[in-house]
Amino acid sequence: MEIKRKLLLYGFAFAVTCMGCKERSDTAHSGDNNGVEYPALNKKTHSSRTEILSPEEELAGFNVPDGFVVELVASERDGVVNPIHMAFDDAGRLWTQTAEMYPLDPVSDIAWRDLLKLMDDPAAQEKDPNFKRILDLYRGKTKGKDKILVLSGLYGKNSVKTNVWADGLAIPQSILPYKNGTYVAQGSELFFLEDTDNDGKADKRTPLFTGFGFTDTHTMAHVLVRGPGDWIHFSQGALNKGEVSSLKSDAKIRLDYSKIARFSLDAKKIELVNAGLNNIWGFKLRGNGQWYGMEANDLGYSVVPMEQGTGFPGIGMERLRPYQPWMPELHKFRVGGTGMSGIAFADDLEGSFPSEWKDVAFIANPITSEINAVRIVRNEDGSVSAELLPSFLTSEDDWFRPVNMEFGPDGCLYIADWYNKIVSHNEVATSHPDRDKSHGRIWRVRYKSQKPREIPNFYEIKTNELVGYLKSPSIWAKRAAWHQITDRPIGETKELAKDLILLVSDIYQDEITRIMALWSLEGIKHYDYKLLAALMNTKSDNLRREAVRALESYSLDAGTLAQLLEGPSNDNNPMVRSQVLRTLDAAGTANPQTIALLVGACKPPLEGNDMGGAYERNFERYLARKALENYPNELLAFIRSPKVSQYATVNLIWASQALPKEERETVFMDLWKKADNKELDEPTFLIVAGMLENNQVMKMMLPVLENVGKAQEHVSLTLKNLAKIQSKELTNALIKPIGHLLKSGDISQQNLGLEAIGKLGIHSLRDNVVPFVNADSSSETIKLAMLALVGRPGENRAIFERIAKMETLELDLRAEAIQALAKADMQAADKAIIAWMPNLDQSQKQSVTRILSNSEEGSNLLKQLFETGTLTSQEFDLSSAEKVFQSDKEDARGIQLFEQVKNRIDGEKKAFQSKLQRFMAIAEKGGGNPENGENLFQTCLMCHSVGDKGHDFAPALDGSAMRENEALLTAILNPDAAVEGSYAVYRVTKKDGANIEGYLVKKDNRGTTIGFMGGGSQFIQVSDIVSEGFLGGRSFMPKGLIDNYSDEQVSDLLAYIRTLK
Repeated sequence: MEIKRKLLLYGFAFAVTCMGCKERSDTAHSGDNNGVEYPALNKKTHSSRTEILSPEEELAGFNVPDGFVVELVASERDGVVNPIHMAFDDAGRLWTQTAEMYPLDPVSDIAWRDLLKLMDDPAAQEKDPNFKRILDLYRGKTKGKDKILVLSGLYGKNSVKTNVWADGLAIPQSILPYKNGTYVAQGSELFFLEDTDNDGKADKRTPLFTGFGFTDTHTMAHVLVRGPGDWIHFSQGALNKGEVSSLKSDAKIRLDYSKIARFSLDAKKIELVNAGLNNIWGFKLRGNGQWYGMEANDLGYSVVPMEQGTGFPGIGMERLRPYQPWMPELHKFRVGGTGMSGIAFADDLEGSFPSEWKDVAFIANPITSEINAVRIVRNEDGSVSAELLPSFLTSEDDWFRPVNMEFGPDGCLYIADWYNKIVSHNEVATSHPDRDKSHGRIWRVRYKSQKPREIPNFYEIKTNELVGYLKSPSIWAKRAAWHQITDRPIGETKELAKDLILLVSDIYQDEITRIMALWSLEGIKHYDYKLLAALMNTKSDNLRREAVRALESYSLDAGTLAQLLEGPSNDNNPMVRSQVLRTLDAAGTANPQTIALLVGACKPPLEGNDMGGAYERNFERYLARKALENYPNELLAFIRSPKVSQYATVNLIWASQALPKEERETVFMDLWKKADNKELDEPTFLIVAGMLENNQVMKMMLPVLENVGKAQEHVSLTLKNLAKIQSKELTNALIKPIGHLLKSGDISQQNLGLEAIGKLGIHSLRDNVVPFVNADSSSETIKLAMLALVGRPGENRAIFERIAKMETLELDLRAEAIQALAKADMQAADKAIIAWMPNLDQSQKQSVTRILSNSEEGSNLLKQLFETGTLTSQEFDLSSAEKVFQSDKEDARGIQLFEQVKNRIDGEKKAFQSKLQRFMAIAEKGGGNPENGENLFQTCLMCHSVGDKGHDFAPALDGSAMRENEALLTAILNPDAAVEGSYAVYRVTKKDGANIEGYLVKKDNRGTTIGFMGGGSQFIQVSDIVSEGFLGGRSFMPKGLIDNYSDEQVSDLLAYIRTLK
């Protein structure tokens, strides 16, 4: 049956994807009878091998391109256990840490919905014993088992020496050496450890920030990266939330879901930088000043530019501002796997990797036990050129788990190897005994012709020699010199200003050298107007951008900023233009000239959101409006000045949204009266929709909104943005154009009108809707018509009864009609369903119970059918039975039904192993027809994507072959055991008793958006909601749907999965 097939594949698609979790592939292959090769299905998410290979044995299994060699740097023999982060200090020593205590999730015996409440309630966390135990570890009240290690003697013929620099820690997830110590991100805390007596041991801990989320260990704050301007940047993953507060000032931010943030070296400032993606475990500042990051799950964002202010889709779907654009998916190719964990670029000018590796992002992939390679360049117009290259390093040992990488002072690529049988965070229990806590390796990849370098100790280099090292071909040496110039007493370093100015100005120097010299001038707070003015016209795009950014480090007046930034505001390079806007945002001061620059950037949007044009325009509009929010008084004065006549109305309307509510509405009306173009583009339509509570705005805009010539456009924009703009005022304004759509004679326009009536709750067009319920209408049209009428069940009883009796319609549509009929006339509904329910098979009956259980009336109808024996408990899954029970907890029928279903589930769990063995035998045989399997798999693409096909509503399914047979089949047969909390079913119960279940797309103070199969969604206003929450441990996928599949069908399905690398 089609319903059965859709439900199977939809649920299966969720089950085979473990969002943001570190899983595993290997390089073994099998083939079919036609010689087509597929990745083997064993040894994927965690190794089936129990034998631990020695470092030498693991080394023998590495494969790298000709000319490269892999070397062991350190291992568990040197105290390296479960390393996560690596950082080279300014003496060339390698800092890393152990993570023997990983993971420390406080969720082992807590329901998901309870966990979510605790995530938003710090006071309750302090009281909960699970949270408090871990908080005490992170805060240092309880001693942990983990250490920070400093490795020396890495170069030449020296032997590596390991110094336990700090002990008693608990998963210090990220470290950043600074002066005589290191910044440490550890769970809920960020602190500074230092060695005050210079004995090689940390002896002082200074708390800096507190309040980071830590409910999910593998997405806590991490990847500390020092940037120019005295900032340290870091990332947080998708499944943590918290209010982060400085312990050095009153600064605080909400840090929810995946974000990039930054804090000042003195910890007195903290702010959000980027929003989105899910888990950014690789984050790098290149020598040219460009930031790059990565999405652990690929999703077309395996490597992406991450200039400040960028937004991406991700769990939580949060933006830094509601109007922040999302960077579009960049890559059609997929690297593979769902746990890419580190990124590195070979930025040395010479003495490192050959030139053909320039602009190549090396990606640590612990899932596939590989180092992948993607060549990526942000072009001058903003577009991105990217190419997936062959894997740079592969391993025959499936315990090889590369989780981080850094290019070292010697120009070699260093790799942190988690070395573990298990790498996935959620694939097995966090307490699973196979999680190795005693091994770890650090590897080094060098090009054979690389010559040994002198690795100076920059802590000991004389101050007057530091500028010369900025010209070193080594990116490490350049950075170390910059650090030392910035960090040493200003009395010493101010004397370097003249030499630094000469170096920045030297057009014969390489770009990175000049940029590092500029950063050094910033570090010593030396401002030179003449130099900066000249740099605004330099040929180097990156240097121009960095010169504009550097202005943030000086407290310049608005007049000087306007003089310096007028030229760059019209730069051909969009990254320079966007930096102008960020600098004006950070300036904290404005005058008419700087306001004019910001208003000038509020140009109308271009069609689409493609890189290299439309996206950059949208991004600049966002940055300009965000900056103007800092200067409302100056903006209002500018708009009321004669200068405003020089700017297009569309610019001014967008800019005026930075004003307080009353002022922006008044300004809008004044501007609209003067506008020549009375048509609404999407941003202006959203602006207008948000102002309709103002009677004056409503009166002015009603003729525009009621224009039937724009009916399709305006109604489409409303449905697209329903969660943002739904209001009774907008609904009333659209009644006339919606009526026009119904009379248009065009099926697509008519369906659009019907959809709008249902979603906006319009009742006055009933007589226009009823005629669409006829035998000639498509099932899509009839469904939309029914949804348009469902708000008035009594008035439309006959219509629902007619739909229920239309045998040509799909079963689920007829069941929805029965549910609507039950709200008006229970006897009629009972009579209608009795006529065809006995003729359904068990799977069809299960589909009906899932639909009817979503309402109180439908649940009552199901209880009647259960009582009479028309239905048995076999036709109910746990969710359906629980909803029937919840509709009236005192009803004995519901109690009996729920108990029977729970008992059946318990029995199924006990019989699970025998069922699993049957399917395991099929999987182990291999074979199958992937073409037949692909036909089945198409339904998955209604929610998911594979490569550039399908939808991005749910996680991408690339890399589904990377799972071992047992884990894959367990996910299909017992999906509740595999589902992650954030992908559990989310239920909203409305005041009318209706239940809406699906995927939580977004929740805010306006309401909740629930997503469904096929990419559709429904917005429920907060005023209509009684309760809502995740159904912890319940997957979208119903159980038992492949129990009756033939061996051939299962084999075909698995054969296609083998092709999803």
